[in-house]
Amino acid sequence: MSKVLVLMGSPRKNGNTKLLCDEFIRGAQEAGHEVDYVAVQGMKVAGCLGCGACMANGGECIQKDDMQDIIAKVDAADHIVLASPVYYYTWTAQLKAVLDRFYCRLLTLGGKTFHLISSCASATPEYTEMMVNSFRCFYPCFYGEGNKEGGIVIGYGTQKPGDIKGSPAMQEAYEMGKNL
Repeated sequence: MSKVLVLMGSPRKNGNTKLLCDEFIRGAQEAGHEVDYVAVQGMKVAGCLGCGACMANGGECIQKDDMQDIIAKVDAADHIVLASPVYYYTWTAQLKAVLDRFYCRLLTLGGKTFHLISSCASATPEYTEMMVNSFRCFYPCFYGEGNKEGGIVIGYGTQKPGDIKGSPAMQEAYEMGKNL
C-alpha cells in the first residue's frame, strides 16, 4: 500500500479537475492505497522569497503559512498528484505558489512518483504542451534521487463545470489511480 497526496490547484471547488481527482482517488482507494487530498484553493501559501534560508537551515522555510502542512504531507507521500486546470497554458496561480515553495526540498526530495491531472477548455492538446513540459521539468529538478513520472491525464473541451463528465479522461483518471 502506498501513500498518495493529491494537490488540487483549481480555484473552483467542484470543477472539472476536481471531478478527475475524485475518479483518481476512487481508483487508488479501491486498490488499497491511502490517499490524502489537499485543495490549495483558499489556503495561505505565500510565494517563494528566493532568500535561500531553507538551504542553510535544513530545508525549513522561514515563512510560516499553510505550506508547512503541505510539505509534511509531501515528505510522507510515495505518489504526488499535481492537479490543475490549464490557465494561460500552464498551472493556476494557486498551485504554482505551492510548487515554487517545494524549493525547500530541492536537495532532499527523492523517491517520489509524480502524476499530472488537468482539464483544459480547448478541445486540442497544443494548449496543454506548456503544462506538460512544465510538469516534466518539475519533478526531475530535485537532487534527491529516484523521482519519476507516473502518468498524465488531461480532459479536453471542459469549459464549464461538469463538462468532463462522461469523457474518456474520467476513466483514464480512475485507471491511473487503480494502477499505482
